[in-house]
Amino acid sequence: MKFLVRQALDEGGDVTRDHLQPMARVVAGSLEDPPRGPVVWLGGCGDIETSEFFMLFEAPDQETMDAAAANLPGLVSCRRVMAVDRSTLARGLMLGLAKDYEDRRAAEDAHRA
Repeated sequence: MKFLVRQALDEGGDVTRDHLQPMARVVAGSLEDPPRGPVVWLGGCGDIETSEFFMLFEAPDQETMDAAAANLPGLVSCRRVMAVDRSTLARGLMLGLAKDYEDRRAAEDAHRA
């Protein structure tokens, strides 16, 4: 199962102390080959100006993920999500969806003209 963890630090929150360090053990274990532990960090992104961070994890269930994220300061949410990547969605499907969208937009533009 994939989980999106959202964290927003309070003003004056320290990125290292309040964001990086609480999940450092999980992330470090995830980088081993094979990954160690029931929770695997898949990636993340954040906005340094607002101190908002989004991290994608894989875990066997919600309870395990909640336990791993329990010590994150400013934890906003920890939700199960659908993740799309090369291993879960074929390129052909994406190209088909894009073509349908482009055809629909072209038909709408032609109708307006």
